[in-house]
Amino acid sequence: MMKKNAILSLFFFLSIMGFAQEEKYSLDFGRVTQYEMVMKEYENDPDADAVILYNQGEYFYSGNYEQGGFLLRMKKQIKIKILKQSGVQYANFEIPIFNGNSGWESIESVEGTTYNIDQGFTQTKLETRNIFEEKVDDDVRVKKIALSDVRPGSVIELSYTIVSPYFFNMRRWYFQQKIPVIFSHLKYKAIPYYEYAYILKGTDKLDIFTATTPSNEIQFRNLRYREVIYNFGMNNLPAFKDEEFISSVDDYMININFQLSKFHHPNGGSRDIMTTWPAMCDEFLKNDYFGKYIKDVEKQAPKIMSGIELKDKSAQEKIEIITEFVKSKYRWNGFSGKFADTNLKDFLKQQSGNTGNINLLLAGLLKSEGIEAYPVILSTRGNGTISFSHPFQQFFNYVIVLTETDSRIVLLDATDPLLYYAVLPEKCMNVEGLVIKPQSEEWITIQQKTSSTLQKNLKLEINPETNTIQTEALYLSTGPDAYRLRSTYLGDPDNLIRYLKEREQITATDMKLPETTALNKPFTFFFRFESPVDNHSGKLFIHPFCSLSLNKNPFRQSSRALPVDLVYLQGEAYKSTVVIPEGYKVEYIPENESIENDLISFSYSTFITGDQIVFNTQFNLKQFIIQPEEYGELKDDFNKMIKCLSDLMILVKE
Repeated sequence: MMKKNAILSLFFFLSIMGFAQEEKYSLDFGRVTQYEMVMKEYENDPDADAVILYNQGEYFYSGNYEQGGFLLRMKKQIKIKILKQSGVQYANFEIPIFNGNSGWESIESVEGTTYNIDQGFTQTKLETRNIFEEKVDDDVRVKKIALSDVRPGSVIELSYTIVSPYFFNMRRWYFQQKIPVIFSHLKYKAIPYYEYAYILKGTDKLDIFTATTPSNEIQFRNLRYREVIYNFGMNNLPAFKDEEFISSVDDYMININFQLSKFHHPNGGSRDIMTTWPAMCDEFLKNDYFGKYIKDVEKQAPKIMSGIELKDKSAQEKIEIITEFVKSKYRWNGFSGKFADTNLKDFLKQQSGNTGNINLLLAGLLKSEGIEAYPVILSTRGNGTISFSHPFQQFFNYVIVLTETDSRIVLLDATDPLLYYAVLPEKCMNVEGLVIKPQSEEWITIQQKTSSTLQKNLKLEINPETNTIQTEALYLSTGPDAYRLRSTYLGDPDNLIRYLKEREQITATDMKLPETTALNKPFTFFFRFESPVDNHSGKLFIHPFCSLSLNKNPFRQSSRALPVDLVYLQGEAYKSTVVIPEGYKVEYIPENESIENDLISFSYSTFITGDQIVFNTQFNLKQFIIQPEEYGELKDDFNKMIKCLSDLMILVKE
């Protein structure tokens, strides 16, 4: 009865504070409802950490009285209900702003409030000390905003406007988020001078789409025009949860992307931004930091490569020598780009640059030797896939090099000296790239042709008196896994020891790294470690692989709506030789097992030879793209493998 009275008192308190009891959600900024304040969970997703009550945007133009023309204004208002402690993170916001020839974008009219009722109705306003800016690079900064006094039960609101002179930089609107969204709406007030293509991802249809033209005209200086008001909206969207094993959330999360396609000059005439793929290729070849950059490299190639012996070398040998020369002499500065970010003179002096600097240099050097070499532009995995029906430069953020000799095509990237020749970074594995040739539309499939394998060879010697196992381990890794280990741990045994401690929960000793650093060889390392024996009444229970085999299923979701993208084929193999201690015999060893289907190949076998038991197992994935309807079978296969690999052998006294 007291609890009921407390709830009634709370409702009375909220009503006298001006809340409308009949209203469930309010779409007005600065106003919360009684329901929003008292809700404990979201009915459509009771496990949600938080829920977006509304996410509203308005994109419009204003006159630029200082420089003439227009400014693009992108206003956003968002209200979130925090339901759990883990949802407090959604009170922190990061907003990127960009710099260009017309200066920096800016953020205006920032307002925020946190509403609570657990100690009486309180409103905590956003303070300027909780707004700060971080530099990412010379052209990107991030505005960070943190709302205060946020806890489970809070309702938070934030409003801000991005002001941009860059019409090609209209922000993508995400209807769906990582938490549920009740209402998401974007209003775009188009003017006659800027024409955009709208690219919808994650769905084929919006809940709301309208276009209206008000009768009133707008005047800016000597211009008179009418707006066309577009409304885009979606309601009751589930949280986006399929985040593992995908290339980019932008390809699957429901969103709308705006790309400037045409500019209409107020005095007449127009300019196409979206043209055709062949026309776009020509634009790249005419660009000072792309096609002309390659030509400059060709002219200066003899000077750049002085001392490099290429006489009497075959075309293939030249490609390998020049690629390794670029890798060894020029350093990638960590920034991606399809264009060079500095001119050739400065890059050669600094010997450091972005992907454009390095790979366009490689293309020019190869061309200077008469090799058929072309730049290939692509979108990296985190950047999303390309819309093939919309020829926009903005889709691309990376460039590699294609060479062709004797009808053999090889794709090259010279940004990482630890990547073997003709192996591309994992981030480049994103469907297709556009080969830049004059008046051409030629696409090349970009896939990792090498598989990734990890082999673990173990030798176990058991000491029943001390109940310990002394293990010698040799790891051999190839492909992308070898690259990861090599780039992270090569030359630093202590780092590798920490890796084994964190990942395998073992304390390694006597670590030995490979004597060779050849990138075409497996990355190998040797170590020893000690582990306890599970001894029950004289019976020794031993894990043949010391828990170093696969023991957790990476596929944990009950179902899958999106394809699983593993990037490349993967496999692991384990061999364990267990020395039977004197005076003991085998009571039980796991049975041989196998799985063979379209997704996976798995085998597990054991045999006894003298005083040793040898365990052999291996598994290989046959596909690197698993369709949603195959996900359940893949998950079950991994569960079966883990169960088999977790089985213990038992030794008893003779």
